[in-house]
Amino acid sequence: MGALGRQSAALALAVVAAAGCGADRTPAEPERRPNVLLVLADALRRDHVGCFGYTRPTTPFLDTLAARGVVFDDALSQAPQTLNSTASMFTSRSFPFLLWGVKHDPVPGVDPEHREQWARTPRLAAANLTLAEVLQGAGYETTALFNNPHHHPTSGFAQGFDDARLLERDPDTAYARASSLADAFLVWHAGRDRSRPFFAYLHFMEPHNPYRPPASTRELFPPGPGRHLYTNGPPAPGFTAADLTHMTALYDAEIRSFDDQLRRLVGVLERRNDLGETLIIVTADHGDEFLDHGGLGHGTTVELELLRIPLVMAGGPVSDHAGSRVAPLVRNLDLAPTIVDMAGLAVPSEFEGSSLMPLISKPGTSSTPPRVSFAWIAGLRSLTSSEWHCMRSPGADRPVLYDRVADPLGRQDVAASHPNISALCDAEFDRLEVRKSETERRARVLKALETGGEVPPEKAEVLEQLRALGYVE
Repeated sequence: MGALGRQSAALALAVVAAAGCGADRTPAEPERRPNVLLVLADALRRDHVGCFGYTRPTTPFLDTLAARGVVFDDALSQAPQTLNSTASMFTSRSFPFLLWGVKHDPVPGVDPEHREQWARTPRLAAANLTLAEVLQGAGYETTALFNNPHHHPTSGFAQGFDDARLLERDPDTAYARASSLADAFLVWHAGRDRSRPFFAYLHFMEPHNPYRPPASTRELFPPGPGRHLYTNGPPAPGFTAADLTHMTALYDAEIRSFDDQLRRLVGVLERRNDLGETLIIVTADHGDEFLDHGGLGHGTTVELELLRIPLVMAGGPVSDHAGSRVAPLVRNLDLAPTIVDMAGLAVPSEFEGSSLMPLISKPGTSSTPPRVSFAWIAGLRSLTSSEWHCMRSPGADRPVLYDRVADPLGRQDVAASHPNISALCDAEFDRLEVRKSETERRARVLKALETGGEVPPEKAEVLEQLRALGYVE
């Protein structure tokens, strides 16, 4: 594509982001709505999954599932961190444009040095419409097994779930292991109301730090003599190549433990004759960096290794499209409208995203407009199209711009040689900042209307879990 075409593509990026895709059709109501099993593997990089080209045996079952389902080759998260990303996934809205409620002070007994940080943790306001609420209103039995302390009991993420639990951490790590989560889901599934379709959200913490895989998968990926020196940011002094090899092996072993439990629970669904009517979606909230751009962990950059996520769908409404791959860029905020669409419901106007069904039913020939992904964490912003990845940092003279076609790993900033595209991105960032300010004004009104009378039930253990996972010091 010539320079003019590339600039036009960037202009389309800004226009699409400004307009939003929105609801695009009202589907016919099916005879029976499909069950929906939404599975998330926290911090799972796209390029460590077999069906996306990884050569180590991390995901043999997910690869099998992908072969009989639909694979999305360019799926992006709206944030490199769990709270922001899952908020966008559940509401189909970008994090800075959501309404956040009154923050709860920590209960007595929490370490005083962390009280202020805990009090700053936002709560998803009830004014936001969630995927679970839409499905619950259509007669779904809804359940969520949360496994990340960002989804603590007063976080607001339980909206629309008949049953929502933050699982207790296993004693040898900072979260409930994959086997414990699978156990809890299978117990729930055995007692569910079979006269109603179900929507279940399962948040696996593997392969999130700390990388402590069970012995059964650790032996498949021998970590060698290095050290586990995890940081969210630059590596610790003295970090070596052996340490990187060690941590990567542990990370891969954690992925395999997730994959083994995914195989197990899908097998039980099949034995219980519930698989044929169930749409299974497997994805992640973000990735982890392994020195791709000089750092480790996640949450401190908006580089693509943190934003590109695996996305696989199989069963139920996509059964007729087995083996398909969708090339165009899609976003995790498109998941809620896609699920609602597949359930035969009208996509709510509150959702920013749009259904992926047109891309699934006619891969490579869909006339749907190109999507643009906006990511956000603290002061960092990014805009991504199929051709460009643009990032802006506080105080920077100009954004960083990568050519995704020529430089998919993001090694060379080409902003200086593409000033028109950089200017278009900057203008779009400015427009989004104005929209963010408008949202914050609405949020202040909302907070003024809240009584603040409810007593938060969260426990001090949640803060300790946040610390163990590396969210607080």
